[in-house]
Amino acid sequence: MSDFRRTSCVPMFASVFCVGLLSILAGCSQEAPIVTYQVPTKMPAVLAAEDTRTIAAILPQKDQAWFFKIMGRESAVDSIDDTFREFVENVEFEDGKPNLDSVPADWRKGADRTMRFASYDINTPVQQLDLSVSQLSRMDDWSDFVVMNVNRWRKQVGLSESQKEWAAAETMTWSGADSEEFADVPAIWVDVTGSVSDAGPPMMAGGAPFASMAGGPMTGGASNAAPASDPHAGLPRDAQEAIEQAKASGASMPAAKEKAFPKESASDNAPKSDPALDFDRPEGWRDGRMSMMRMAAFNAGPEEASAEITVISAGGDLRGNVARWMGQVDGGQPDDADVDQALESAEKLTVAGRDAQRFILHPKDKDSQATSIDATIVPLENDFSLFIKMVGPADVIADQDEAMRSFLKSLKY
Repeated sequence: MSDFRRTSCVPMFASVFCVGLLSILAGCSQEAPIVTYQVPTKMPAVLAAEDTRTIAAILPQKDQAWFFKIMGRESAVDSIDDTFREFVENVEFEDGKPNLDSVPADWRKGADRTMRFASYDINTPVQQLDLSVSQLSRMDDWSDFVVMNVNRWRKQVGLSESQKEWAAAETMTWSGADSEEFADVPAIWVDVTGSVSDAGPPMMAGGAPFASMAGGPMTGGASNAAPASDPHAGLPRDAQEAIEQAKASGASMPAAKEKAFPKESASDNAPKSDPALDFDRPEGWRDGRMSMMRMAAFNAGPEEASAEITVISAGGDLRGNVARWMGQVDGGQPDDADVDQALESAEKLTVAGRDAQRFILHPKDKDSQATSIDATIVPLENDFSLFIKMVGPADVIADQDEAMRSFLKSLKY
């Protein structure tokens, strides 16, 4: 009897084991869930392929030429081109070197680099741009000298050489143009746009004027221009974070050919004054040409011979600015005695709660159509000042005296 019970336990345990094994196998046969991911298919504009734009000024001196140059993504350069041009148009020279006190406050002094006089970092929403300031000895033929450099810059952005006058660049006005020392040849403005990928590696993008000299390539610092193989190069950190957030959320992004920082449309062209500046606009003052450097801009007087009024914040010492304005009115460098007289004759007044000085400078020849300047300097913090300046025909400046006085009285900053 006992033998029968022992043998009967074997099939019972076998059955339990089989049932358990089948349960495990059944669980392993279940398929894993399918996880789907949404990946953006459009490239953000700040990473998209984009043309390269170079803007530069060549300013002559007696024995040298000075180069002010910015090269970078077209949309980034578009955002600062007016400010840069206004800056180079008003560059002053002292003892043969440019006085850079008037550089916009948000342009930061860069590290020293070989073959450069100065460098500045300019932040834009698209890319940090590099402004290089450098010099070279002039050639006997100014035209050949300009053409050689402009055609080299054209090649850097993928354009062919130009056979046109100044290699398709243009002459420009600047504060030193009336000086006898610099008036023998014109200053030059360069603005070229192209595709760097068509030209091979750029030659010292943004660097010193010559990419190489006899004896080998120069060793000026690395360029800040973004190479095509590294679309992230030069992007501000907040722009990169915004890109990552857009990718994570699967948000729609701009198409590859869409500009990241487009020019204002025609409907957006109305000048917009700095919101920190409050004022009452005199009757008859019309909207003027705004730029990133200008806090407000107006035109006054007849359309065919109007005066331009601008408000900017910049550096520079009082005497140096007054002397420069006197030179613009009469041409050449004013005598120290004349500058002393102008400083002593300045009208003392209060503007925006601060002590200010107003200078009304007329040409000595008393020509009613000659250029006069009505300029007020309001000292601010950190060696900066507010400049309220009206430039135009002498008779228009005189007619707008009361309007300017009213404007100054209304200013709040």
